[in-house]
Amino acid sequence: MKKERFEAFTDAVIAIILTILVLELHLPEDDHSWMAILDVRMKFFAYVLTFIFIATMWVNHHYLFAQVKQINGQIIWVNILLLFWTSLLPATTAWLGTDIHSVAASTLYNVNVLLFNITTAYLRRLVIKTNPIHNMHMLLIGELVSFSLNFITLIVSFFYPPFPFIGLSLNIMILAVVGLRGRITV
Repeated sequence: MKKERFEAFTDAVIAIILTILVLELHLPEDDHSWMAILDVRMKFFAYVLTFIFIATMWVNHHYLFAQVKQINGQIIWVNILLLFWTSLLPATTAWLGTDIHSVAASTLYNVNVLLFNITTAYLRRLVIKTNPIHNMHMLLIGELVSFSLNFITLIVSFFYPPFPFIGLSLNIMILAVVGLRGRITV
């Protein structure tokens, strides 16, 4: 498979996932007051954080594959696995947004993000192994920090279920900063 087709497929799937993510955000149909909007604020906040998380992943994915000369079957399948974990984010986000005090919803969301994190790190390692890419040390360090933060968030959320909002906010900042500092301008 050509790299361009691979990137186009990934872009299309992520665009669909982001569309599904917003479709999970239901505004009240029978009440158009500001109080009704306040009632869905946690759903909206969960949506915004997850949207930014996926967008940050997409940008970092773009910068990584802009440097890639060749892909192989293993990279394709691990990328598909990454898209699978990403495709679950609208469902886990919607569930968490409905009850931020639910340990089950918080745990499922955190596990989803953690599996996404692990798959991203594995994909990056496969890409670096297949393609001689320099200046990736910041991104690899960022992934380790991100994974550690996601794991800590999972543990803390058993005791304080709303913690994923804090953990994901920190994670987004780390991934954005590391992505900006670790990328090579193309």
